[in-house]
Amino acid sequence: MTTDGIIDQIGGEKRRAFGKKRFMALIASIQNLPVAEQKEPVRDALIEYQGAERRRDDVSAIGFKI
Repeated sequence: MTTDGIIDQIGGEKRRAFGKKRFMALIASIQNLPVAEQKEPVRDALIEYQGAERRRDDVSAIGFKI
C-alpha cells in the first residue's frame, strides 16, 4: 500500500511523474526479496528518479506478506 506521493513525484529527464507503471514494475522487480529487504530498492529508485526535484508530497509505503 502506498500514498500517491511516490506515484506523483516529478523527476527523470523529462520531469514527469514517477507513475503507476514505473511503480508497479519496481514492485514486480523486488517481489521475490524478503519484505525486510524491499525498503531500500524502493527508496533508492525514488531518490534516483527525483534527482534535484523537490519532494512534492508525503511518501509512505507499507509492505506486508500474506
